[in-house]
Amino acid sequence: MQQSVQDAIDSCKPDKLIQIGGSGSKCILVAEGVADAYLFASPGTKKWDTCAGEAIIRALGGKMTDVFGEPIKYDADVAYPNKRGVLAAMRDFDFYVSKIPANIMDR
Repeated sequence: MQQSVQDAIDSCKPDKLIQIGGSGSKCILVAEGVADAYLFASPGTKKWDTCAGEAIIRALGGKMTDVFGEPIKYDADVAYPNKRGVLAAMRDFDFYVSKIPANIMDR
């Protein structure tokens, strides 16, 4: 696991960590309430990895942004990689944004 991802996870002090492949799978766990948040503080995902999951989370009243709390942009002029990571939660979203470590926020 990349250090930035581990640092972001550690800063949230989770009771439990669920490791599963695929952005879509992570989004479904958040949408179903199995996971409290999906946090990936690295540029590893692409727009096609997150678009459907974000639509589901938003339709159910949750939120998905980059780790800085800024909307993920999907328009044609935007590069495919989610260079600023991914953060999704159904509730307490601002809590997770506030816990992102300074070394990640400063990059």
